[in-house]
Amino acid sequence: MAPASRATSVLDTVLEAWTLSMRAQGLADRTITERRRVIARLAKTTDPLDLTPAALTAWLADLPTPATRHTYYTVARAWTHWLHLTGRRTDDPAAAVPRPRTPRYQPRPVTDDQLDAVLALPLRRRTRTMIILAAYAGLRAHEIAKIRGEDIDPRAGTITIAGKGGRVDTLPAHALVLQAAADYPRRGWWFPSPADPDRPITAKNAGAVIAAALRRAGVNATAHQLRHRFATALLRSGADSRIVQTLMRHESLATTALYLAVDTDQQITALNALA
Repeated sequence: MAPASRATSVLDTVLEAWTLSMRAQGLADRTITERRRVIARLAKTTDPLDLTPAALTAWLADLPTPATRHTYYTVARAWTHWLHLTGRRTDDPAAAVPRPRTPRYQPRPVTDDQLDAVLALPLRRRTRTMIILAAYAGLRAHEIAKIRGEDIDPRAGTITIAGKGGRVDTLPAHALVLQAAADYPRRGWWFPSPADPDRPITAKNAGAVIAAALRRAGVNATAHQLRHRFATALLRSGADSRIVQTLMRHESLATTALYLAVDTDQQITALNALA
């Protein structure tokens, strides 16, 4: 076996062990897949098993955006920490590299007028339902893809959402979500894969369907921006930010704040309310 092939084989074996460790921690499949993708990209520049602080710094400096640098550093840090923790390295090279500055994040909600425009289109039933789940329940694309009939309880008026990291929440459902549920079976996937009805569509497919509908309405936005709209609309309706946090299913209120767009009218109203 050639040296390069041997190195690839060793890396693959270690990646499988890391994958098993992440699954044991209960990390979501999406998180595991993304982490492996980042390490595979790192491997195109340097050997991830023999990573040095200088090589990591050079790799990060060559990435295109602050957000990408921040995200990739986080993955590299998790990788090298695990290598050190499991005795595969005597040091942790990423610990010697300063964390890239967290990029300034601006909420980008789809506006009410834009949402009205897309819902006014002659949409397929499943497309309309996906948009409603994003805009009125705040579901992420992968959560929309995996929605099932048994996740909706019409009598209790609730929706159960299997979210990131294996988290499951049962929350009150908006009337439009409950109305949409009446058109779907009480059990099984709402959006089964055309290739395999026993499996749901992918998150990528759900996101593409929603984005295509938005483009038809002249809106250049993503499915996730409907989730931004969900949080922002709750705040503008008078909901306390802590309530918004629970409905967004965020562990931290700081994360929720990243989704909340505040306009000038809200600022003026708040100032006028001062005694």
